[in-house]
Amino acid sequence: MTVSRSFNIFFWASLVILGCIYCIGMHLSLMDVDASQYALISKQMFYSHNYLQVTERGHDYLDKPPLIFWTACLSYKIFGIHDWSYRLPSILCLILGIYSVYRFTKLFYDEYSAKISALIMASCCATYLMTHDVRTDTMLTGWVMFSIWQLAEFNRSLKFRHVLLGAIGVGLAMITKGPIGLIIPVTAFSTDFIYKRQWKSFFRWQYLVAIVVIAIILLPMSYGLYEQYDMHPESVANNVGKHISGIRFYYWTQSFGRITGESGWNNDPDPFFLVHSFLWSFLPWTAFFLPALFYAVKDKIKSISNPQGEAVTIGGFLFIFIFLSLSKYQLPHYTFPLHPLAAIITGAYIGKNLLLPKASKTFSVFLGLQVFSIIVLYGGIFLLTCLVFPASIFLISTIAISLLAFIFILFYKNISKINRILAGTLIAFITLACVLNISFYANLLQYQANSAVAKDLNKIADNDAQLLIFNNYASNSMEFYCKLPITEYINERNIGSHLIRNKTYILANKADSFNVMKISPNIAIVKDYNNFEVTQLNASFLNPSARNGVVDRLILFRY
Repeated sequence: MTVSRSFNIFFWASLVILGCIYCIGMHLSLMDVDASQYALISKQMFYSHNYLQVTERGHDYLDKPPLIFWTACLSYKIFGIHDWSYRLPSILCLILGIYSVYRFTKLFYDEYSAKISALIMASCCATYLMTHDVRTDTMLTGWVMFSIWQLAEFNRSLKFRHVLLGAIGVGLAMITKGPIGLIIPVTAFSTDFIYKRQWKSFFRWQYLVAIVVIAIILLPMSYGLYEQYDMHPESVANNVGKHISGIRFYYWTQSFGRITGESGWNNDPDPFFLVHSFLWSFLPWTAFFLPALFYAVKDKIKSISNPQGEAVTIGGFLFIFIFLSLSKYQLPHYTFPLHPLAAIITGAYIGKNLLLPKASKTFSVFLGLQVFSIIVLYGGIFLLTCLVFPASIFLISTIAISLLAFIFILFYKNISKINRILAGTLIAFITLACVLNISFYANLLQYQANSAVAKDLNKIADNDAQLLIFNNYASNSMEFYCKLPITEYINERNIGSHLIRNKTYILANKADSFNVMKISPNIAIVKDYNNFEVTQLNASFLNPSARNGVVDRLILFRY
């Protein structure tokens, strides 16, 4: 089916606008804990030139595979050490994942569905978060979807280059976040082969080459782990004691140990934690995903005697979702690598129904739910800008114009049905993303005092100055941004040996500020800061009238 010119213009214009929004988000301060931690580890690796053994502040680090650190180091080498240069490689990989969504969908569905799926993946809350709060999941999502696309191409054409590229994708996914990079595509294609009863597809000689390619990609990481831990049983990391096998940790304990109980990570999640996490992270497309998943499963069951289409997306999404839900330690971003599969399921459903001469009554019901969810979304946007962090009249007026544009598009009949629903939803999401970039996160990150202190010191302090942390510790974001040497755990007894007149800055919390002032009459307050763990938002903080009760104070002194 030929895609209309108007839809193509809409498609590319939407991607350009979304790209601009994500570029703006790249310049927001890195949030503690994970994103700033990975950026700091990459910075320390860059200066040490020790790329096989991962350390953090001079101590062994055993948690995440090294690819995110290696690519960040390469970006630092080319562009310098910045928060945006840390994010850049992961975001480029995510773009590859979005392109892979388009190419995979086009293999099994039509051009409309392929472009809708790509737009859905590019415009859900998870994608916004993955481009701003960059963790290993951003890169993992891109490599996993790339490998699924290439392996799908291989199973159609049996061209060797596709299995080779698919193996490269799997290998890079594994050195991004461990065995899950292999488990997702293997589960997805196993489901497809079993559903279609293509037993020969399990046994192809090209897979042996793929295994060799994956092993070669894993070799540098595996050797580094063996050298850092298995050869040195005295090594201590992650507070799990000595005699750690780095190889066993990455290939078993970190992933499967959370299910078997071998891993010490356990946050006792409720049985439906990942369900409600996925429902908000896939907004604003959740209202379409739920019926899309239901009808996709229903169609596969109905056609089981005569298999139709692909079962890669259904198998990859459902079985991996169940697998992740068995983990004793869960976080919302664990489902992010499944969002491309959800986008394909949803895009195929929307494309099929919106392209019919008359949409089914069932689809019309979910269309109404989508409109309702978008209106609720606008309510949330106004809540953020009018109550949580009051915005300028200009921004609020812009949001109001956006809402009017959504209503106009919804009821203007000269716009095609497919453009109407997609454009309305994208306008709402783009408005939300702009509010998050321009207003919400810009205000929220002012409460991340450690990064704010570092940035201020970079402006006002001499190059030979120093920062002392009084009875506290420096956060990852502070150490990443601050250009001054930092000495931690200073107190009344040892501070005297560190003081250098006109060259020393001291950071303390409010409780310790009186002790700092007593040290010398030459100590003066430079600035005080509100401080809050911005990744631990709660109702009290979001309520301006109760915020002061949960916000700490950090005070910067100069001697």
